[in-house]
Amino acid sequence: MISAFIQLKNFIAPFGLSNADFEVLSQKCEVVKFKKNDIIIKAGEKQNCIYFLSMGIIRNFVLTMDGNISTYGFRIENMLITGYGLHNFHNEQKALVSVECLENCEMIKIPFNALRYMEESSKDAHKIARFIADAHIIDLVNFIISVDTKSLAERYDNLELQFPNIHQRVPQHIIASYLRISRVHLSRVKKSMISK
Repeated sequence: MISAFIQLKNFIAPFGLSNADFEVLSQKCEVVKFKKNDIIIKAGEKQNCIYFLSMGIIRNFVLTMDGNISTYGFRIENMLITGYGLHNFHNEQKALVSVECLENCEMIKIPFNALRYMEESSKDAHKIARFIADAHIIDLVNFIISVDTKSLAERYDNLELQFPNIHQRVPQHIIASYLRISRVHLSRVKKSMISK
């Protein structure tokens, strides 16, 4: 199995970070493990780090005013995790969503102070910061637009394309929450997809 730091190094390789700069970054980070159902980021709390997911799957969710849980996204291996409250690493932002582990997970915890150090010491590090912010914002905007512009069948198919095997890894009530339908409706959708 590939180590978490090798996965992270491969992930950020396209941003041009030198081996020396990566070595400095990795010394400021740590591998952390969480259990299924652990909440690693809570909405409304300040963030002081991001995570790189080396093993497992998580979801971003919010508690609605009527006490329900709405799922806004998933992250799988080789993806970065934040609570969406990330604008820059100089001002700790409050998380907009909570993050829950849906499996036992292994991650690299990357403190903001490590990212600030990289921004100051490497001409390429700002590319990583921009990518992190842009990727999460684009994902959220795409999710919001897809709810209004794509059919349920398209959103169901896209979920499997974006997150392979998600239907085997994630409970159906959470997938239904993400698709904004009931579990009963999801069951009907799955049956109709199979019968095609």
